[in-house]
Amino acid sequence: MSYTQIQRLECQGIPTIEYRAEPDEIPIPQRIQFDFVPRFPYDQYAYSEPRYVFCEEVVLASQWHECQKNQDDFFDIYETYRISTLDLVEYTMTGDRLYEAPYWRFGIRGVKGKHEISWFQEDELISLAEINSEDQEF
Repeated sequence: MSYTQIQRLECQGIPTIEYRAEPDEIPIPQRIQFDFVPRFPYDQYAYSEPRYVFCEEVVLASQWHECQKNQDDFFDIYETYRISTLDLVEYTMTGDRLYEAPYWRFGIRGVKGKHEISWFQEDELISLAEINSEDQEF
């Protein structure tokens, strides 16, 4: 570990140097993974992985497409949001079998100035990673 001089102080005529410890290695971000066990693993429908992950930055697809159509700069007009919760929706009739294919919903806070969670399906959102990859193709 190395030390970097931050500032020089003098108190009652006594000079003091303040140092800060700097790590030698760049810290690696910690990745946490959540696993879930399907309630109906042997049903006729497959469980897909969620398209977006917790805290991923996304934009509303409707706003993005509107800006693309009008050739406006999206980031001057609209905000980006972070996925704050994920929900696996499983429709059942009798409680022992799936009625429809399960799908993921994504919760976002702060949409239209509301603090409550607003829920969206995969096709209603676009991640910033997808937008950046589209920009680099051109």
